[in-house]
Amino acid sequence: MNTTGQQPIHSGAKRRYDEQFKRDAVALVEGGRKASQLARELGISPWNLRDWKERYGTGAAAVSQPARSAGLANEGSPSAVAAAVELADLRRELEATRRQRDILKKALAIVAQEDASATSSSRPFTTSSRA
Repeated sequence: MNTTGQQPIHSGAKRRYDEQFKRDAVALVEGGRKASQLARELGISPWNLRDWKERYGTGAAAVSQPARSAGLANEGSPSAVAAAVELADLRRELEATRRQRDILKKALAIVAQEDASATSSSRPFTTSSRA
């Protein structure tokens, strides 16, 4: 199992997610997160979230209530879904910072090049006087 709580069966096949991962994803959706955005961040289909919400959400059958309340008892510990969402956010932020750095490097090179050409062209022409 990797850090996002997903267990690939084999390469190229459907991925399976453990029950706690699904419950945590549903809790985030029910907590106000947009399902489409959360699905993108987790790398899953919005249809998966819809199905998981029907199964594990507050409107789910009363049979699963003890399991859900036991899962919420560990609310203080970071869940796999919350960790995956935070990781996705941090990766996006890192990529934006890298793009900004690259732009600043290019700007600095341009300014340095202009400064070098300005100092060479601003030198007064010296004429040698031969008498």
